[in-house]
Amino acid sequence: MPVYSSSEQTGCPTNSITITGSGTSVTTPTGVEQAALISGNYLVKPSDNTLHQAYSFYVKVGAQGGSSHFFGPYVLNVGCNNAFVTYADNAAFVSSVSKNVGDATSSVYTFSQPTVS
Repeated sequence: MPVYSSSEQTGCPTNSITITGSGTSVTTPTGVEQAALISGNYLVKPSDNTLHQAYSFYVKVGAQGGSSHFFGPYVLNVGCNNAFVTYADNAAFVSSVSKNVGDATSSVYTFSQPTVS
């Protein structure tokens, strides 16, 4: 979560953290729950952690005295989605083999597992 600071000598303590779907107004975010304070840190969780999706959201921080600011957007990647999992052919994969008429056609290609990164 963002660090909210003030130039005031006495400071302006944060009194609210709101997860929102917009960076300009408070709207219901899609797919994420409101932040929970756990061991001094705010935790944002997906509404359904079985879905493999990316969720975008903003954070509105309110301070004592009425000051507020929107931070974000932030993206919460859940599961195996294309934001961080890519597949490529194995370097040992041979896609072209020359054969003559009458040559054996069994065991021509060896299919290696793709590499995951």
